[in-house]
Amino acid sequence: MKKLIVLLTILMLAFSSCASIVSGTTQYIRISSSPTSANVVIYDRHNMIVWSSTTPALVNLRRGDGYFRGATYRVEISSEGFTGQTIHLTPSLNAGRYLAGNLLLGGVVGWLIIDPILGGMWTLHPGIIHTSLLQSLSLDDRGEIDGIYIVLKEQIPPEVLDTLELVRIN
Repeated sequence: MKKLIVLLTILMLAFSSCASIVSGTTQYIRISSSPTSANVVIYDRHNMIVWSSTTPALVNLRRGDGYFRGATYRVEISSEGFTGQTIHLTPSLNAGRYLAGNLLLGGVVGWLIIDPILGGMWTLHPGIIHTSLLQSLSLDDRGEIDGIYIVLKEQIPPEVLDTLELVRIN
């Protein structure tokens, strides 16, 4: 009985600070937009669709993508009549839970096997995505901009900016 208690205590200590157990192997990402009900498509590093829906949304994504590799994602948000946005989710090492936790209590098993394989050592950024989509410029029958729009110069794609006549208002 004593040996069983000692063994269980050692196992609990060995895995209690492992980042995969503390943080989990997946992470929730909140996605919202203005206007709401925009289409969201998330691609993995292989350019494969891993999730799609509309805003607002809460998606659960894997933190890891192979041994010692954090997952990366491309989030594309679009809505008819608006210019789409692309946001990249990138991993960063969750140093506090991975390094310190496994160094103090998790041991070699958590440090070199469990967390690197399961991905719990990574945190995806940004964890919350909110984007304001810009209304698309409409073109008339001649392919010219129809109407008057007031936008920041930085909001205009470079290929469109070259074709516009800019008017300065004092």
